[in-house]
This record gives sequence, structure tokens and C-alpha cells, in this order.
Amino acid sequence: MFDLKSKVEFDGEKEFVIIPGESVGEITLNLIEQEIIHSEFTFKFYVWLKGWQSSIQAGSYILTPMSIADVAKTLAGGKVDNEISLKFIEGWAMKDMAEYLVEEEIIDDPDIFLNTAKAENFTDEFKFLEEVSTRPLEGFLFPDTYRVFKDSSVVDIISKQLENFDQKVSSAMRTEIRAQGKNVYEVLIMASIIEAEVQTDEDRKLVSGVLWKRLDVGMPLQVDSSLKYIIGKQNRNALTFEELEIDSEYNTYKYRDLPPTPINNPGDSAIRAAIYPKSSDYWFYLSDKEGNTHFAEDKAGHDSNVNKYLR
Repeated sequence: MFDLKSKVEFDGEKEFVIIPGESVGEITLNLIEQEIIHSEFTFKFYVWLKGWQSSIQAGSYILTPMSIADVAKTLAGGKVDNEISLKFIEGWAMKDMAEYLVEEEIIDDPDIFLNTAKAENFTDEFKFLEEVSTRPLEGFLFPDTYRVFKDSSVVDIISKQLENFDQKVSSAMRTEIRAQGKNVYEVLIMASIIEAEVQTDEDRKLVSGVLWKRLDVGMPLQVDSSLKYIIGKQNRNALTFEELEIDSEYNTYKYRDLPPTPINNPGDSAIRAAIYPKSSDYWFYLSDKEGNTHFAEDKAGHDSNVNKYLR
């Protein structure tokens, strides 16, 4: 007796692709290999019994754990999945997102994304962008995994990211930002620095406290990440003396304020850290080569950390 009802269990969903011209036998072997069905003979016999040999259509299918009968029915019914997943990583700058969309063959030129990702193109739909209408959307493109149609436009993708941002930055968070005498854009700039500088939730809250405190007393932020943003340098590489002399508002060793724009698109953890900093006696911090953060209350302690962890 054929077991048509039992399921092969796996977590979540699996994408199953049928290439044009594949035979039922080849499709069956692929289903077995990907552990979507458990019996080659039962699947092929059921397809033959139903007369579906020529009904199975090429395409991409999203399958959940289901019986052999339901798998056959899905493939023969041509319920092709017309969506793909796009995963934007926390801390990616817009240029990283643009290059990723080229890799995923959504666009063929990164400038298509970069030229579209401007606040002025989305202010009609997203009123929270009106105050930054002359700025790029750096900072607002919320990093997450998105399901989009395969023929989605760049406008469609950006709109999904902005909708997600609008939901994730809650009304309570915006109320807290206003209560602190700040605006959302300032918080996003700080969050992007925190995203680039430190890794753990607890360290991010402490670093947030250090950086806001520095701004309050007119002390330079002295963060490498903002200068690296404009020169395209990787975060783990130290800045040279010549680079530290670059005259730019992104050079927080020279200018005693936030840089003019976010330097990446921060995730939820960094945004929350920027809104809810943790108070401490620290004025200095550094990240070692493994990404661990070391704090100091004064310059002497910071110099000691530099000698201990960076030399």
C-alpha cells in the first residue's frame, strides 16, 4: 500500500526549482535529494496514476512539509512561486545594497538603485521624509529579509524598506526622541555610527552614552567609521595620518558634531541603543581586532587600552 499522506519534516520552507525540460524521473530524484519526499516510487506512481506527467511545470516553488500527494498536486497545478527573498544586512550602506541587487540580477547597474534612493522621490508616500527631502535615504532603508516579486522595481523594494522602517521605529520611540530634544535623523546618524563601531547590544548602549555625552560637552566624537564611509575603507583597517587630516564633515576628529548623514542603514539594536543610551563614567572606548569593546574613564586608561589591545 502506498503511503501518500505522511510528510518529510523540515523546518520552515524550501525553494524547489524545476528547470525546463526536466523529466518526471529527474524531478523525483531532486525531490528526494532535497528531502522533500521520502519515496521515489510512490511519487512517480502517483503522478502516473493521475496522468500528470505532462502537467508538471517548470519554475520556482516554495514548499512546506506536505504529503507526497500534495507535493505532486502543487507541482502539477503550476503553483509557481513568483517571489524571491532579498536579505539586506544590518550596517550595509546604500552602495552595498545596490551591489547586492546587481548580484541578485534585480538591476544591472548599481546607479539605478543609488539614483532612486533619494528622499525626494518618496516624500508623497512617506511623510516622515519631508524634513530630509534633500537627502539620500541612507539610514532609512531598514535591513531585513523581504519577499518581493521577481519583476519588482527598485521603487517597490525601497518602498518595502521604508514601510518596515516606519513600523519598526514606533510612536513611543519617536516620542522619546522628541522628549530628548532630538530628531529622528540625528538618532539615525548616531545609530549608524553605533552599528559600525560595536557589535553587542550592551556595548552599543554604553557607546551610545559615551558619544551623546561627548556631543553635549562639545568634544569631538573621534570615530573612525564616519571617515571610512567616505573613503571606502574597511572597518578593521586603521586610518593613516594622512587620512585623519582629510577636511570633511565626516571627519569627526576635525569636526565637533555628528556627520551630515547616516553612514549605513542600522538595524533595530543600534537604533534602540541610540534612543536609549546607558549612562556610565566612561569617556573613551575602542574595539580590538576581534571586535571586543574596551572602555576607559580617562585618556590615560584609553592609552593603556590602545597599547594593550591594538599594538
